[in-house]
Amino acid sequence: MINVGISDGVSGGYTAAVVNGGDEDHALVVATRSLKTFDNTVRYFSNDEEGVNMAVDASTGGTPEEVHNGVDDALWTATDIVGGGKTTFNSGDQNHTSGGSRSIKVDNSPIGDIYQIAKGSDLDCTNYVSLTMWVYSDKDWKKNDVVELYGWDTGTGLQVGDSIDLGDYFTYDDYDIWQKITIPLTDMGDLSVSTTLDAIRIKQTAKEGAKSPKYYLDDIQFEQTGTPVVYSVSPDKNTWFHVKEFSISIVNSTANGYTNVLTNSSVPNIPHDGMLGQAITSGITYQRIQDGKVNFSATITDLIGFLELPGTDIVSQGSDGTNVWVTLRVRHIEPLVLKEECCDQLQWTVSEDLSNLIRFRITAGGSVEQRRKRDIL
Repeated sequence: MINVGISDGVSGGYTAAVVNGGDEDHALVVATRSLKTFDNTVRYFSNDEEGVNMAVDASTGGTPEEVHNGVDDALWTATDIVGGGKTTFNSGDQNHTSGGSRSIKVDNSPIGDIYQIAKGSDLDCTNYVSLTMWVYSDKDWKKNDVVELYGWDTGTGLQVGDSIDLGDYFTYDDYDIWQKITIPLTDMGDLSVSTTLDAIRIKQTAKEGAKSPKYYLDDIQFEQTGTPVVYSVSPDKNTWFHVKEFSISIVNSTANGYTNVLTNSSVPNIPHDGMLGQAITSGITYQRIQDGKVNFSATITDLIGFLELPGTDIVSQGSDGTNVWVTLRVRHIEPLVLKEECCDQLQWTVSEDLSNLIRFRITAGGSVEQRRKRDIL
């Protein structure tokens, strides 16, 4: 028999003893304590200018710079740069332009294919706040497909700003409908600050499986006003924020034409489309940013879009005869861990007019883990 003992050689050399508690088997008596301390917290998604109020008007306005609409009008010139044969710049298959009949068609382009839409002269991006377009995802667009868009200077032959993945700005696997994409120029390396370009390029960078996406683009334009409003939560310095759930509250007025009373019915009158009577066009985009990159993205265009997220329930609803309200709870299967040293954050982006809502707010509930300096080296 080998004598082995469990002892503490740091604070006195105490040894764990084997005891017999009456009729129990022999066993060690041990005690455990939590290795880490967590503080419960609730934080609102907020914006530096708008605070926690998400019922704002972020719709576009002014005079846009029209880029391309399937050659329904003579705008910027589209050409293939690398590859080709899979792009049609005046396809009659689909159309979004009012009074038009055509759009850009991209039919399962191979990896590396690039097409360009050029103005022929410089565009001063300081006059614009966002780039918008309409996209029709026909088929084959999957999670790991990457369709990059970026600014370009044809004179220098250099990229302008940062590239973005179009799939981060709409529900790419919701096929056979037109969806609006709104890209803040700040997402493209802040093109709105002393930057000019004369073209945009779109590249099939990656694909999942045998085929890349088949899709259509229409009504591409730079917007002069209506900056999308980004609401975010992030961890404090030297902490990790473990986000366990979201709470979403929406209030609308019956004066806006909505009532939650459904005649001769035993269920609440909560329409699946829009948000309590508030129509949504661009959608509200949710993104998880991890290590400076978009790790997950979803665009919500109606109430049922929220409810389709796993772990989402309507937890309460009601009316005082004037205002109608509903609250949702989104419970995450596993907590979302936001690490301060990685600049992680969660954000919701509003890019249209939601100001008719009486109230629209989203909170994140979870726990804060204090991190010592040596924990994050």
